[in-house]
Amino acid sequence: MPSRRELLLGVTAASTAAVAGCLGNTGAGPGTDDDYTWPTVGADLRNSRAIPDGVAPRDEPDVEWRVDLESSQATSEPIVTDDTVLVTTGLDIVAFDRETRNRRWSIDPDSEAYAYNSSPTVFDDTAYVPERRELTARDLESGAVEWSFELERIVSESALTVTDTGDDGRVYVAAGNTIHALDAESGDELWEQELLGIAQYALAKHADWLFVATRGGELYRLNRWEGAVEWRRTIEAGISSAPVVLTSDDRRRGHGVAIAGGDGSITYFDVGGEREWETELHAFGEDGLAIGHRRLLARSGSTLYALETDDGDERWRVDLGEHTRGPPIVVGDTVYVGGDRLRAIDIDGGVGVRTVRVGEQRFEREETGDVGYVTAAGGTLFVTTNVAAMDEESAELLVLS
Repeated sequence: MPSRRELLLGVTAASTAAVAGCLGNTGAGPGTDDDYTWPTVGADLRNSRAIPDGVAPRDEPDVEWRVDLESSQATSEPIVTDDTVLVTTGLDIVAFDRETRNRRWSIDPDSEAYAYNSSPTVFDDTAYVPERRELTARDLESGAVEWSFELERIVSESALTVTDTGDDGRVYVAAGNTIHALDAESGDELWEQELLGIAQYALAKHADWLFVATRGGELYRLNRWEGAVEWRRTIEAGISSAPVVLTSDDRRRGHGVAIAGGDGSITYFDVGGEREWETELHAFGEDGLAIGHRRLLARSGSTLYALETDDGDERWRVDLGEHTRGPPIVVGDTVYVGGDRLRAIDIDGGVGVRTVRVGEQRFEREETGDVGYVTAAGGTLFVTTNVAAMDEESAELLVLS
């Protein structure tokens, strides 16, 4: 039986953890919106990876349906509209019907080489599809090509398209060291801008600006109308994530852009390009940032961190087990992230101090192989798995509700 002193110490520790948890509470609720989609990488044009008021499973989910991807992995995240799921398998880009679960169309069903690394972007029933050395606009229902634009360089891994809607609809695509702006209706080129390095990750858009990151460590702000470089900043250790735009809803003081460095650092620049804060983490997993409820979620190796958006201070961290590629997302008050399994984590990290946490995990789910990408739409999770290249099993798309 524990002594009186041990009991008192335990109570004190629990009380301290509870207070720490309360002090860091975001006030986020489970969400009420069950009518949302995931039309582009990062969920929206600023790469937030978040549906802050969305509904998604908070307890152990059921498998609504699953399909074989006929590949060892998905190489980018599922894109989900009201009636379609688009998955990049490396060998192909496939459109599944959400109701019938059938393959509706694909761009390269006979491919034997891993040639496709980027997800499409969907707007107004058109899928803008990066296909190695060209960008095509395809009818979402049939896959028929409406127009195509030939690129001089290969579309880089996750250097995805970003599309504006409205009367002046534009598509922005990164290929090699060049950014192209195209008319969304016709595919005509409006401008191009060369960079010092290969554009590696998803573009981010906010107001009249595009934020672009290169593999070598350059972060650009471009004027989206003309493509002019308004500023360029260097991350000395290289860049290992897409830029994420933080607005005044995400922090107390102004807005700007966060980026992950190759050494595990997270750096925040204001919109004028001033370096406002920097936080050192550890080895960084590629493309691992999300922003929701005033928390910047950063995956660093096998650890998930929650940082304060105003100063980069660490609020909590959670061990994810084995390291694998797959960025976090936020839906409602829950963070979902892959790895050796799918994990659902309280946005407040439960209660506790740093790694000493209680109640942080809502559920975890093991699958055959590792869990790669997670997205969400209409109250449902869309999850891809990875298997070894020589494995007899195949990667899958799972739909969980």
